[in-house]
Amino acid sequence: MSQLVSTAGAIRRASRSMPWSLSHRRGDGAAHVQKPNTIGENRLLKRLGAEDLSRLQPNLKEISMERGVVLHPAGEPIEHVYFPLSGMISILAVMRTGEQIETAIVGREGVVGASIGSNGSQSAGQSTVQIVGTAWQVQASNFLELYKASEPFRKLTNRFQNVIFLQAQQSAACHALHSVEARLCRWLLQSQDTTETDMVPLTQEFLSHMLGVQRTSVSLCAHTLQKAGLIRYSRGQIRIIDRTGLKESACECYDVVREHINKAVPPLS
Repeated sequence: MSQLVSTAGAIRRASRSMPWSLSHRRGDGAAHVQKPNTIGENRLLKRLGAEDLSRLQPNLKEISMERGVVLHPAGEPIEHVYFPLSGMISILAVMRTGEQIETAIVGREGVVGASIGSNGSQSAGQSTVQIVGTAWQVQASNFLELYKASEPFRKLTNRFQNVIFLQAQQSAACHALHSVEARLCRWLLQSQDTTETDMVPLTQEFLSHMLGVQRTSVSLCAHTLQKAGLIRYSRGQIRIIDRTGLKESACECYDVVREHINKAVPPLS
């Protein structure tokens, strides 16, 4: 264990030398979780028919996801597919310089790695845990077996893959057309939806990477939002005080993405 911690620390220190990059570690998502959990905590799995669920469930392994763990390195084979139960995973575009920018967010409404069903075995982007949580992990081969055999499962996962593509498209427009403040409000709302809590563990440095701007820009926007009574920021924690106010200040991209997610995977009743 001490060797693992030492290795992780060395990687984090090396990452600081890369401009705009986030600290990251590779792994299968972290240690296995011993406590039982329910399928119903993942909206996509909840939509499966009884037969499909009975075929997939024996192959699911519950894991904990630590912040910074890279689930799918860009350009490398996808070995596992993940159905989040809590926390948040970011899909990142990674430059050769080490610079990273977020193109999509996935929480317990969806699945990460399902692109192997339609786009081959390699990951186009980098999937990184940004907020700690738990997930069901399944071997890619077991996922593909059900994906090929069941049309309802295939359609459901493909619908969510379209949501990820939509997020990437909307993100490109958002970065080009909308202000940093509006984008920050949108991102905070998405994070709250994913984590289902008013307290979001995000630092200004992290947000600067995700939004593709300097940390000073995030600091100024966060100060403005705090002064307006919309959020409270302290020691890497952002508490959302006025969600209605954030929605009024956010760009239209929040509603566009949320609408597509709810159509692809309707909220649980």
